[in-house]
Amino acid sequence: MTTQTARLIKKTDLSPDTTDFAFEISEGRFSGLEAGAHIDVHLGDSSIRQYSLWSWSLDGRTLNVAVKREDAGRGGSLAMHALNVGATVQIGGPRNHFPLQSGERYVTLIAGGIGATPLVAMARELLNAGRDFQVVYLVRSKELAAMDTKFRELGLDQWYRLHCDDMDGRFDMTELVQSLPVNSDIYTCGPEPMLNAVLDAGRAMRGGTIHFERFSAAADVDQGEKAGFEVELSSTGAVFQIGAEDTILDVLKANGVPVEFGCSEGLCGSCIVDVIDGEVDHRDGILTPEEQATNSYMCTCVSRAKGDRLILDL
Repeated sequence: MTTQTARLIKKTDLSPDTTDFAFEISEGRFSGLEAGAHIDVHLGDSSIRQYSLWSWSLDGRTLNVAVKREDAGRGGSLAMHALNVGATVQIGGPRNHFPLQSGERYVTLIAGGIGATPLVAMARELLNAGRDFQVVYLVRSKELAAMDTKFRELGLDQWYRLHCDDMDGRFDMTELVQSLPVNSDIYTCGPEPMLNAVLDAGRAMRGGTIHFERFSAAADVDQGEKAGFEVELSSTGAVFQIGAEDTILDVLKANGVPVEFGCSEGLCGSCIVDVIDGEVDHRDGILTPEEQATNSYMCTCVSRAKGDRLILDL
Protein backbone atom coordinates (compact mmCIF):
# COMPACT_ATOMS: atom_id res chain seq x y z
CA MET A 1 0.00 0.00 0.00
CA THR A 2 1.56 3.30 -1.10
CA THR A 3 1.71 6.00 1.54
CA GLN A 4 3.23 9.44 1.89
CA THR A 5 4.81 11.02 4.93
CA ALA A 6 2.98 14.05 6.28
CA ARG A 7 3.44 16.30 9.31
CA LEU A 8 0.67 17.61 11.54
CA ILE A 9 1.05 21.38 11.32
CA LYS A 10 -2.08 22.56 13.15
CA LYS A 11 -4.87 21.30 15.44
CA THR A 12 -8.03 23.35 15.93
CA ASP A 13 -10.98 22.48 18.15
CA LEU A 14 -14.25 22.79 16.21
CA SER A 15 -16.59 21.59 18.99
CA PRO A 16 -16.26 19.88 22.39
CA ASP A 17 -15.66 16.52 20.69
CA THR A 18 -14.33 17.36 17.21
CA THR A 19 -10.93 18.65 16.13
CA ASP A 20 -9.58 19.79 12.78
CA PHE A 21 -6.21 18.33 11.73
CA ALA A 22 -4.09 20.07 9.08
CA PHE A 23 -1.39 17.87 7.51
CA GLU A 24 1.44 18.96 5.24
CA ILE A 25 3.12 16.49 2.89
CA SER A 26 6.87 16.11 3.36
CA GLU A 27 7.74 15.78 -0.34
CA GLY A 28 5.80 16.44 -3.53
CA ARG A 29 2.07 17.03 -3.40
CA PHE A 30 -1.11 15.11 -2.73
CA SER A 31 -3.07 14.06 -5.82
CA GLY A 32 -6.76 13.20 -5.99
CA LEU A 33 -7.82 16.07 -3.74
CA GLU A 34 -11.51 16.41 -4.55
CA ALA A 35 -14.90 16.64 -2.89
CA GLY A 36 -15.98 13.31 -1.40
CA ALA A 37 -12.46 11.87 -1.15
CA HIS A 38 -10.97 10.40 2.00
CA ILE A 39 -7.48 9.55 3.21
CA ASP A 40 -6.08 6.60 5.17
CA VAL A 41 -4.18 7.69 8.27
CA HIS A 42 -1.73 5.07 9.55
CA LEU A 43 -1.52 5.34 13.32
CA GLY A 44 1.17 4.12 15.71
CA ASP A 45 -0.69 1.00 16.83
CA SER A 46 -0.64 -0.33 13.23
CA SER A 47 -4.29 0.59 12.76
CA ILE A 48 -5.55 2.50 9.73
CA ARG A 49 -8.44 4.96 9.89
CA GLN A 50 -10.28 6.76 7.10
CA TYR A 51 -11.22 10.43 7.27
CA SER A 52 -12.99 12.56 4.67
CA LEU A 53 -11.35 15.70 3.34
CA TRP A 54 -13.15 18.97 3.95
CA SER A 55 -10.43 21.34 2.70
CA TRP A 56 -7.01 21.41 1.05
CA SER A 57 -4.53 23.92 -0.39
CA LEU A 58 -4.46 24.75 -4.09
CA ASP A 59 -0.83 23.60 -4.35
CA GLY A 60 -1.72 20.15 -2.98
CA ARG A 61 0.75 20.45 -0.10
CA THR A 62 -1.72 20.52 2.78
CA LEU A 63 -5.09 18.94 3.58
CA ASN A 64 -7.59 19.07 6.40
CA VAL A 65 -9.71 16.40 8.08
CA ALA A 66 -12.09 16.82 11.01
CA VAL A 67 -12.17 13.95 13.52
CA LYS A 68 -14.77 13.33 16.19
CA ARG A 69 -13.42 11.82 19.41
CA GLU A 70 -15.18 8.52 20.08
CA ASP A 71 -14.35 7.51 23.66
CA ALA A 72 -16.10 4.16 23.22
CA GLY A 73 -14.76 3.54 19.71
CA ARG A 74 -11.98 1.29 18.44
CA GLY A 75 -9.27 3.73 19.49
CA GLY A 76 -8.50 5.38 16.17
CA SER A 77 -10.04 8.73 17.03
CA LEU A 78 -8.35 8.72 20.45
CA ALA A 79 -4.99 8.09 18.79
CA MET A 80 -5.65 10.93 16.33
CA HIS A 81 -6.59 13.33 19.11
CA ALA A 82 -3.42 12.34 21.00
CA LEU A 83 -1.22 13.50 18.11
CA ASN A 84 0.78 16.64 18.85
CA VAL A 85 1.64 19.34 16.34
CA GLY A 86 4.86 18.30 14.63
CA ALA A 87 4.04 14.58 14.66
CA THR A 88 4.54 12.68 11.40
CA VAL A 89 2.18 10.03 10.05
CA GLN A 90 1.85 7.96 6.92
CA ILE A 91 -1.12 8.92 4.74
CA GLY A 92 -2.58 6.76 2.00
CA GLY A 93 -4.83 8.03 -0.77
CA PRO A 94 -6.77 10.17 -1.29
CA ARG A 95 -9.38 7.90 -2.88
CA ASN A 96 -12.97 8.72 -3.71
CA HIS A 97 -16.02 6.44 -3.53
CA PHE A 98 -18.40 9.37 -2.93
CA PRO A 99 -17.80 11.69 -5.92
CA LEU A 100 -19.88 14.71 -6.75
CA GLN A 101 -21.39 14.22 -10.20
CA SER A 102 -21.14 16.98 -12.80
CA GLY A 103 -24.24 18.31 -14.52
CA GLU A 104 -27.01 20.81 -14.01
CA ARG A 105 -29.29 18.96 -11.58
CA TYR A 106 -30.38 20.75 -8.42
CA VAL A 107 -28.48 19.28 -5.45
CA THR A 108 -29.44 18.91 -1.80
CA LEU A 109 -26.68 18.13 0.68
CA ILE A 110 -27.96 16.49 3.89
CA ALA A 111 -25.30 16.27 6.60
CA GLY A 112 -25.60 14.53 9.96
CA GLY A 113 -23.06 15.21 12.71
CA ILE A 114 -19.45 14.55 11.66
CA GLY A 115 -20.80 13.31 8.32
CA ALA A 116 -20.77 16.98 7.34
CA THR A 117 -17.04 16.89 6.55
CA PRO A 118 -17.21 15.69 2.90
CA LEU A 119 -20.30 17.85 2.30
CA VAL A 120 -18.43 21.05 3.18
CA ALA A 121 -16.09 20.27 0.29
CA MET A 122 -19.06 19.50 -1.96
CA ALA A 123 -20.77 22.76 -1.04
CA ARG A 124 -17.61 24.67 -1.93
CA GLU A 125 -17.34 22.91 -5.30
CA LEU A 126 -21.02 23.47 -6.13
CA LEU A 127 -20.69 27.13 -5.21
CA ASN A 128 -17.59 27.61 -7.36
CA ALA A 129 -19.34 25.89 -10.28
CA GLY A 130 -22.38 28.14 -9.99
CA ARG A 131 -24.70 25.18 -9.38
CA ASP A 132 -28.12 25.48 -7.71
CA PHE A 133 -28.09 23.69 -4.37
CA GLN A 134 -28.97 23.78 -0.69
CA VAL A 135 -27.40 22.41 2.49
CA VAL A 136 -29.23 20.94 5.48
CA TYR A 137 -27.06 20.21 8.53
CA LEU A 138 -28.66 18.05 11.25
CA VAL A 139 -27.17 17.97 14.76
CA ARG A 140 -28.36 17.18 18.27
CA SER A 141 -27.37 20.61 19.62
CA LYS A 142 -25.69 23.80 18.42
CA GLU A 143 -22.52 23.18 20.42
CA LEU A 144 -22.01 19.88 18.56
CA ALA A 145 -22.33 21.50 15.11
CA ALA A 146 -18.60 21.20 14.43
CA MET A 147 -18.78 22.20 10.75
CA ASP A 148 -21.39 24.97 11.09
CA THR A 149 -18.77 27.72 10.90
CA LYS A 150 -17.19 26.14 7.83
CA PHE A 151 -20.53 26.07 6.01
CA ARG A 152 -21.29 29.67 6.99
CA GLU A 153 -17.87 30.88 5.85
CA LEU A 154 -18.84 29.83 2.31
CA GLY A 155 -21.53 32.53 2.28
CA LEU A 156 -24.41 30.19 1.47
CA ASP A 157 -26.96 32.54 3.09
CA GLN A 158 -30.54 31.28 2.64
CA TRP A 159 -29.32 28.10 0.95
CA TYR A 160 -27.96 26.81 4.26
CA ARG A 161 -30.04 25.47 7.15
CA LEU A 162 -28.80 24.27 10.53
CA HIS A 163 -31.30 22.09 12.41
CA CYS A 164 -30.66 21.45 16.12
CA ASP A 165 -32.85 18.74 17.60
CA ASP A 166 -32.84 20.20 21.11
CA MET A 167 -34.16 23.55 19.84
CA ASP A 168 -36.01 22.70 16.63
CA GLY A 169 -37.52 19.31 17.46
CA ARG A 170 -37.71 16.31 15.15
CA PHE A 171 -36.68 17.00 11.56
CA ASP A 172 -39.27 16.13 8.91
CA MET A 173 -37.22 14.37 6.24
CA THR A 174 -40.27 13.48 4.14
CA GLU A 175 -41.35 17.11 3.96
CA LEU A 176 -37.88 18.12 2.76
CA VAL A 177 -37.74 15.43 0.07
CA GLN A 178 -41.24 16.20 -1.18
CA SER A 179 -40.28 19.85 -1.59
CA LEU A 180 -37.36 19.12 -3.94
CA PRO A 181 -37.50 19.99 -7.64
CA VAL A 182 -38.12 17.21 -10.15
CA ASN A 183 -35.00 15.21 -11.08
CA SER A 184 -32.81 16.67 -8.34
CA ASP A 185 -30.06 14.76 -6.51
CA ILE A 186 -29.34 14.21 -2.82
CA TYR A 187 -25.89 13.67 -1.33
CA THR A 188 -25.93 12.58 2.30
CA CYS A 189 -23.50 11.39 4.94
CA GLY A 190 -24.16 10.79 8.61
CA PRO A 191 -25.18 8.23 11.22
CA GLU A 192 -27.13 5.18 10.13
CA PRO A 193 -30.56 6.28 11.48
CA MET A 194 -30.32 9.51 9.48
CA LEU A 195 -29.26 7.70 6.32
CA ASN A 196 -32.18 5.31 6.69
CA ALA A 197 -34.53 8.28 7.13
CA VAL A 198 -33.21 9.84 3.92
CA LEU A 199 -33.53 6.56 1.99
CA ASP A 200 -37.05 5.98 3.31
CA ALA A 201 -38.13 9.53 2.45
CA GLY A 202 -36.49 9.14 -0.95
CA ARG A 203 -39.44 7.06 -2.10
CA ALA A 204 -41.24 10.38 -2.48
CA MET A 205 -38.59 11.81 -4.84
CA ARG A 206 -39.71 12.75 -8.32
CA GLY A 207 -36.71 11.44 -10.21
CA GLY A 208 -33.10 12.04 -9.28
CA THR A 209 -30.68 9.94 -7.24
CA ILE A 210 -29.63 9.61 -3.61
CA HIS A 211 -25.86 9.36 -3.19
CA PHE A 212 -24.70 8.40 0.30
CA GLU A 213 -21.65 7.49 2.32
CA ARG A 214 -21.55 5.63 5.61
CA PHE A 215 -18.94 6.23 8.29
CA SER A 216 -20.02 3.29 10.42
CA ALA A 217 -21.13 -0.20 9.49
CA ALA A 218 -24.80 -0.59 8.65
CA ALA A 219 -26.73 -2.45 11.31
CA ASP A 220 -28.29 -4.87 8.82
CA VAL A 221 -25.28 -5.53 6.58
CA ASP A 222 -23.71 -8.51 8.35
CA GLN A 223 -26.65 -10.88 8.59
CA GLY A 224 -26.96 -14.58 7.92
CA GLU A 225 -24.83 -17.56 8.86
CA LYS A 226 -21.28 -17.81 7.60
CA ALA A 227 -20.09 -20.93 5.82
CA GLY A 228 -16.71 -21.98 4.49
CA PHE A 229 -15.79 -21.73 0.79
CA GLU A 230 -12.84 -21.65 -1.60
CA VAL A 231 -11.13 -18.71 -3.29
CA GLU A 232 -9.12 -19.24 -6.47
CA LEU A 233 -6.65 -16.68 -7.82
CA SER A 234 -6.87 -16.33 -11.59
CA SER A 235 -3.19 -15.40 -12.02
CA THR A 236 -1.73 -18.54 -10.43
CA GLY A 237 -4.61 -20.97 -9.98
CA ALA A 238 -3.83 -21.12 -6.26
CA VAL A 239 -6.82 -22.13 -4.14
CA PHE A 240 -7.33 -21.08 -0.53
CA GLN A 241 -9.85 -22.39 1.98
CA ILE A 242 -11.85 -19.68 3.73
CA GLY A 243 -13.27 -20.94 7.03
CA ALA A 244 -16.59 -19.84 8.47
CA GLU A 245 -14.85 -17.42 10.82
CA ASP A 246 -12.14 -16.33 8.35
CA THR A 247 -12.20 -13.35 6.03
CA ILE A 248 -10.85 -13.53 2.49
CA LEU A 249 -8.56 -10.61 3.29
CA ASP A 250 -7.01 -12.30 6.33
CA VAL A 251 -6.41 -15.57 4.47
CA LEU A 252 -4.82 -13.78 1.51
CA LYS A 253 -2.58 -11.74 3.81
CA ALA A 254 -1.56 -14.87 5.74
CA ASN A 255 -0.51 -16.49 2.46
CA GLY A 256 1.51 -13.52 1.24
CA VAL A 257 -0.97 -12.37 -1.41
CA PRO A 258 -0.72 -8.55 -1.68
CA VAL A 259 -4.11 -6.88 -1.25
CA GLU A 260 -4.59 -3.28 -0.20
CA PHE A 261 -6.78 -2.74 2.82
CA GLY A 262 -7.85 0.02 5.15
CA CYS A 263 -10.78 -0.01 7.56
CA SER A 264 -11.43 -3.79 7.42
CA GLU A 265 -15.12 -3.02 7.98
CA GLY A 266 -16.35 -2.76 4.39
CA LEU A 267 -16.56 1.02 4.49
CA CYS A 268 -13.52 2.46 2.72
CA GLY A 269 -13.27 0.36 -0.46
CA SER A 270 -9.51 -0.12 -0.20
CA CYS A 271 -9.72 -3.93 -0.45
CA ILE A 272 -12.15 -4.14 -3.39
CA VAL A 273 -11.08 -6.72 -6.00
CA ASP A 274 -12.60 -7.87 -9.27
CA VAL A 275 -14.59 -11.10 -9.30
CA ILE A 276 -14.24 -13.32 -12.38
CA ASP A 277 -16.64 -16.08 -11.37
CA GLY A 278 -18.94 -16.96 -8.48
CA GLU A 279 -21.78 -15.32 -6.59
CA VAL A 280 -20.89 -12.83 -3.86
CA ASP A 281 -22.51 -12.52 -0.44
CA HIS A 282 -22.05 -8.75 -0.12
CA ARG A 283 -21.69 -7.54 3.47
CA ASP A 284 -20.08 -4.15 2.86
CA GLY A 285 -21.47 -0.70 3.42
CA ILE A 286 -19.97 1.06 0.42
CA LEU A 287 -21.17 -0.58 -2.81
CA THR A 288 -24.59 0.43 -4.05
CA PRO A 289 -27.24 -2.27 -4.54
CA GLU A 290 -26.74 -1.89 -8.29
CA GLU A 291 -22.98 -2.39 -7.98
CA GLN A 292 -23.47 -5.41 -5.73
CA ALA A 293 -25.92 -6.96 -8.18
CA THR A 294 -23.28 -7.07 -10.92
CA ASN A 295 -21.14 -9.56 -8.92
CA SER A 296 -18.19 -7.92 -10.66
CA TYR A 297 -16.25 -6.91 -7.55
CA MET A 298 -16.30 -7.31 -3.79
CA CYS A 299 -14.83 -6.10 -0.49
CA THR A 300 -12.53 -8.89 0.65
CA CYS A 301 -12.54 -7.73 4.27
CA VAL A 302 -16.20 -8.55 4.98
CA SER A 303 -17.96 -10.06 1.95
CA ARG A 304 -18.10 -13.78 1.26
CA ALA A 305 -19.23 -16.38 -1.28
CA LYS A 306 -22.81 -17.52 -1.63
CA GLY A 307 -21.60 -20.74 -3.23
CA ASP A 308 -18.60 -23.01 -2.85
CA ARG A 309 -16.03 -20.99 -4.78
CA LEU A 310 -15.08 -17.53 -5.99
CA ILE A 311 -12.47 -16.82 -8.66
CA LEU A 312 -10.79 -13.46 -8.05
CA ASP A 313 -8.75 -11.35 -10.47
CA LEU A 314 -5.60 -11.58 -8.37
